[in-house]
Amino acid sequence: MNHPIATRVLVIDDDADTQANLRDILELDDYEVVTAGSAAEALACADWERTRAIILDRVLPDGTAEELLPRLKELAPHADILIVTGHSDLQGAIAALRQGAADYILKPINPDALRASLARIAERQRLQSQLKHAQEQALQSARLAAIGQMMTGLAHESGNALARSQACLEMLALEVQDRPEALDLIQRIQKAQDHLRQLYEEVRGYAAPLRLEREVWDVSGVWRQAWTNLAVQRQGRDAELREETAGVDLHCPVDHFRLEQVFRNMFENSLAACRGPVRLTLACADAGLDGRPALRIAVRDNGPGLSPEQRQRIFDPFFTTKTKGTGLGMAIAKRIIDAHGGLIAAGNGAGPGAEILITLPRDVP
Repeated sequence: MNHPIATRVLVIDDDADTQANLRDILELDDYEVVTAGSAAEALACADWERTRAIILDRVLPDGTAEELLPRLKELAPHADILIVTGHSDLQGAIAALRQGAADYILKPINPDALRASLARIAERQRLQSQLKHAQEQALQSARLAAIGQMMTGLAHESGNALARSQACLEMLALEVQDRPEALDLIQRIQKAQDHLRQLYEEVRGYAAPLRLEREVWDVSGVWRQAWTNLAVQRQGRDAELREETAGVDLHCPVDHFRLEQVFRNMFENSLAACRGPVRLTLACADAGLDGRPALRIAVRDNGPGLSPEQRQRIFDPFFTTKTKGTGLGMAIAKRIIDAHGGLIAAGNGAGPGAEILITLPRDVP
């Protein structure tokens, strides 16, 4: 049985037999189970972020469910709480529900009733997660539309000003042909203008709506094309692309052009980060994504790796550790993978280098 959301369950009950019984039922259904025999023991537990359900005895040796509920909800904000009570204490269970408990179940515990309650909790969490994701996407789309509109006007007006500036610089260069230092300054100004034009275009491209043109591709052909297109950047360097596909089916419905952008951005980052010989490895495996078959691609390099801050912020717009560039490359990559219905994340590779994980659905959502 697969539980994509409610996988870790905390059982709080002072009866050892009840704990053992609940553990047997839950582990049989592939839940990860943690137990506590008192309120104090429960509050000493760790890893609250991964806890998605709490089974709480109504009366404990050192407190009641109503007393413990506020603290548990503070510690485990993503968890739903299921109250276990007897027939004689239904009023107490109702009071707990009023304080935020998600459901209650009567003793002696019926395994089917417990499974049904946890299934309702998991389904509610799944729907809440989908709603939150949809709201975030709508907000992001609105923000990007506003940025795109602003950048279109700014790029137009600035383009006119930059064109006039460029014409003046070219005329000035004719006047100072015999002064190398002045010509050098003019060239530096022109490079700065080119960088500014690039910034406008990349921001506008980042904010523009993504319209995917999907076809079923062998994605190895996509990343090989991206690697080939970086031949100039690799010139004179010891750079090698390695593939570990192990017979995995590499066909996915993707937008070839957009996905190539993703690989190109990652490869450029690795080429910039690796000081000596560059060793890029793409390791593929079958995976699942929201219950659907998917392909996972781990892109690893042999560079210095990512710091905790870099791992957390790598997909933020304008975040970069390079001396050149706009810091939009990985933000654009995330937009593209999100548009495919996939996931992209910084991994925790065993080696010293950086690792980026891409998961692509094998079907169109």
